[in-house]
Amino acid sequence: MSAPAYVDVPRLGRGAPGWLLRAAVLATGSLVVAIPSTEGAMWGALFILGPAILASVYAPASPVPIAVVVGAALLAALTGDDPLRPAVLALIPAVHLFHLSCAIAGVVPVRARVHPKAFVRPAIRFVVVQAVVFAFVGAAALLPAGQTPALLEVVALAGLVVIAVVVALWHRQSKRQSDRHGRDDSHTEADGR
Repeated sequence: MSAPAYVDVPRLGRGAPGWLLRAAVLATGSLVVAIPSTEGAMWGALFILGPAILASVYAPASPVPIAVVVGAALLAALTGDDPLRPAVLALIPAVHLFHLSCAIAGVVPVRARVHPKAFVRPAIRFVVVQAVVFAFVGAAALLPAGQTPALLEVVALAGLVVIAVVVALWHRQSKRQSDRHGRDDSHTEADGR
């Protein structure tokens, strides 16, 4: 008989309690409601969003957080005229952080413990998504406010056609490679075999 194999398991420590994620949902939800209220949002709408945030704390994996996101977007759209005003720009990362905290809290039980390393990849993804979104915001800020010249519209349309052709060719090439390697999942059984 051989000696039992020992597996080197990293010591992760105790981690953060799961209820802390629910507190993060409450904090980010409060931030999402506070931002439109700085612009004079209707108190009736804020009165509706408050219980929706509390329901999101109770059940973060339910559809209720989407009601908060849609409600905040509607309040931002109805309270001002400039789409690039500071409140809207502050609302973008706040809503994304609320959505992210609900997503993580929805899969972690309240009595569980979570190691801080579990938040590294979502944090990186959050930063990358925000960078892309604010790059688009920067591009939108550069667009002319008046009538768009016809040449610019034609160039934009040609760019969309090029993107569509590239995506179609990429999809066709990836399908050929999967057919060449014998991976055809189009006729699997109901149990996945």
